[in-house]
Amino acid sequence: MHFVGANLQRLLVDVLQKAELVLLVPQEVCDEVARKDRKYQGLKLRWTRFTNSDCIKVLPALQAQSAPERVVEVFVEVRGRQLEDALRDSKDLGEAVVVAHGVHYQDKGHEVLVAIDDQGGQALAAERDLRIITVEDVLALAIEFGKFPTEGDLKKAYFKEWRANNAGE
Repeated sequence: MHFVGANLQRLLVDVLQKAELVLLVPQEVCDEVARKDRKYQGLKLRWTRFTNSDCIKVLPALQAQSAPERVVEVFVEVRGRQLEDALRDSKDLGEAVVVAHGVHYQDKGHEVLVAIDDQGGQALAAERDLRIITVEDVLALAIEFGKFPTEGDLKKAYFKEWRANNAGE
């Protein structure tokens, strides 16, 4: 979300495409972004454009009747309460859903990297043996792929993302 908040979504899409990665984004994260549009004008529009990229796939909202059983199981375990109650509490909802989907896909044999910038969410992912891809990892790939002509361009992008990340706290 912070790449989009910093208006660096094109860089993220370029890196994902070059690395041949697909970013799976839970609908709950999209809903969180939509709620933040009041505070950060234009965020929802940039997010919508971002999620329309061919390397981004939005996962359906978590529902007991349609979600994979393993996703629900992990989500309930992570949240420590029943599904419906856990879905009503927006605090750390996105991170919990990302971890649940990550475990599900990893259990199915997929290589999974979770993009979680929140330290608590990263700890949650690490507890379940999920590999985390950080902002710094994305920027390192961008360097490898020649996306920054100068060190100054890299620093500018990093501090732009850093400001967007810290503005949301």
